[in-house]
Amino acid sequence: MHRKVAIFLFAIIVIANSPTSCIASRSLVLDGDDATPNSNTFYTSEYAPTDDDDDSQLKEAFFPEAWGSRPMKTFDVGNNNAETQDDSHQAFLEAMGAQENTFNVIDYGAVGNGQADDSIAFLKAWGALCVSTTRGIATLVVPKSKTFLLNSVAFQGPCRSSNINFQIQGSIIAPNNIGAWKNKDKWIQFANVPGLMINGGGRIDGNGAGWWKLCGNKKSHCQRPTSLHIHKCDGFLLSRLTFLNSPKNHISINSCNGGRVFGLLISAPKESPNTDGIDISSSTKLTIHNSLIATGDDCIAINSGSSFIKINGVKCGPGHGISIGSLGQNGEHSAVEEIQVSNCSFRGTQNGMRIKTWEGGSGYARKITFEGITFTDIENPIIIDQHYFANPTSVMDINKCVQVSDVTFRNIAGSSGVSQAITLDCGQNCCTNIIMDNVNIRSGVPNKDVYAYCNNAQGTSSFSTPYVPCLSH
Repeated sequence: MHRKVAIFLFAIIVIANSPTSCIASRSLVLDGDDATPNSNTFYTSEYAPTDDDDDSQLKEAFFPEAWGSRPMKTFDVGNNNAETQDDSHQAFLEAMGAQENTFNVIDYGAVGNGQADDSIAFLKAWGALCVSTTRGIATLVVPKSKTFLLNSVAFQGPCRSSNINFQIQGSIIAPNNIGAWKNKDKWIQFANVPGLMINGGGRIDGNGAGWWKLCGNKKSHCQRPTSLHIHKCDGFLLSRLTFLNSPKNHISINSCNGGRVFGLLISAPKESPNTDGIDISSSTKLTIHNSLIATGDDCIAINSGSSFIKINGVKCGPGHGISIGSLGQNGEHSAVEEIQVSNCSFRGTQNGMRIKTWEGGSGYARKITFEGITFTDIENPIIIDQHYFANPTSVMDINKCVQVSDVTFRNIAGSSGVSQAITLDCGQNCCTNIIMDNVNIRSGVPNKDVYAYCNNAQGTSSFSTPYVPCLSH
């Protein structure tokens, strides 16, 4: 028995003093939200995107209470005091498993000086992780205090492990030279990785200024990359990261069933064109909560094929608000349903809550609820626009429309920067059961009134200001 104890203690000493050991400087942390081993540190009070960032609103997004975090349990391997001695064997086994399943990009040739292209090293680390047969969570570590330059990279699955953690502790930046880009559609891609987790407290900087200058507001004639594209990653988790200055939209979620996004800070200048925060398409059963999004376009855009999307506790501004659509482009059939947006705030945005459809499209946007929304000085607090594109083409039948129905605006309050605070601009017989319940919109300009514009909308309004003439009271 004494010999076994001696061997066990000797093993701990050898591993703790090994120059390649991750255990000596690392605690195994089980987070109630991520349930993921987390290297080096975990969040205790606040995460600031940079040491010199004095924007309190940005920092506020990283308070753990904003994330809804639950208590963490930690095992500090090598600590032999009386409180942890009983668990030391289990902690040792768990830490060994974490080490075997950890793939640090530095070990695969990454430099991390912000100048050398580390794309190949990242792909090598991913390849090793993806084919690993060790049990438990397989973790790829992008270490802190380093900056990694990446060109376009695609992390493909499926992998042998059903639990993949891509842990970004440091910074990842895009090439500054537009001519160096190999893929001008997507920068960082994850595809076919069920159970994917992306987290770590680091930052992803798309270096988009050159693209904005080149492309301006040319939406269709200037191809530029999305910073992070997640495709067919069912049950994914994206959390606790900063996204900056994407050339185009910062995050794109496509064809995912089940997923959770929280604790993000997404930031780009107000004037940066088409830099949406999060775009969702052809996905279902997603939740997005407790994040701050400040960009030059939609904070969140929900596109065709999406359903059962819940958005809660998001702070938006600047930007273009939270949008459904656009839908029915070029006569297409589009479908969006079961969307809940609650307890969100908007400040200085171009729009608040918006549904936008093209003339001549078909399909539906239905069962949509905006509730518990506050806003300050935004241009269009509530808008349904079914004439988003008003110039018919040969492929469009302008007698058709995307049916908008069962849309509720409840417990909405704030100030509008323009007089037309509510816009319901619908096609003939295309907007039904639009409900305004306890909506209170005032002018942000002293001694000014606001009003609602109505065209073809049907529904009810109760306890709402301004008066909405096309809805029954």
